[in-house]
Order: sequence, then C-alpha cells, then structure tokens
Amino acid sequence: MTKETQTTHDFVATTCLHLGRPCPAAERMLRALAGALDKARHVTQEDFEITGDSQLDGCEKACPARFAARHDRIRVFCDVAPATETADLDRFADAMLSPVLAGVGLTSPDAMPRAFGEARPRVTAPEKPRLHA
Repeated sequence: MTKETQTTHDFVATTCLHLGRPCPAAERMLRALAGALDKARHVTQEDFEITGDSQLDGCEKACPARFAARHDRIRVFCDVAPATETADLDRFADAMLSPVLAGVGLTSPDAMPRAFGEARPRVTAPEKPRLHA
C-alpha cells in the first residue's frame, strides 16, 4: 500500500492485482474527486455524498470502478462485480486500513476489489492566536 499527500487530502492505494503496482487511473479518479469535493465544500452539507460506477479512464485493463465520495472520505474500488454490495467493499477497505479490524472479512471472495484507493481530508492544525505588541 502506498501513501501520498496533496494539499487538501492524504491518499492511500493498494497494489493492483492486474498491474502489480498502484493503478494510475484509480489515483487520477481519487484526485479528481478530492478536488471536486474540496471545491464543493462551501456549497454542500457535511453529509453530502456522491456514489457511482465508472469506467476508469486510461486503465490498462479497462476496469470498471465503483466510487463513494463524501467530505470525510473518498474511496475508489477497481474491477468489482456489479452485484457486489458497497457495504462489503467498505468492510474490505476498513480491514485494509485498520489493524483493529484486520480480522473482518468479506462475505464473498467475489467481493474483493482488484485494487483500492482512499483519500481523506488533511487535518490542519488550528492557527495560533497572534500576540500584538
């Protein structure tokens, strides 16, 4: 799993089982969704969410992707079966990213994505008050 930071979000990505490295197309999708959510933050509610299925632009295997993007987390799952429940994908992602949940499994082996990426908003330290002389 690789980790990366951009000005608004921190990113993690697994190795794609097709490519043997993180999927550049999935990473581009994560960045695009992160940028869109960052711009929409001031005109949307905190519980705003956009989900969907997409063909990854530029994916070498032409994998379909499922995404779920909200202000606190963005996830992209690559090459999943259309019948796969999003709750199963979220359990997989939670298990991958949390040592506490490492024992949590998928309900079906077919539910495992071939690659996965997540972006979370960067936590910024609050500004310290300035003392005026």
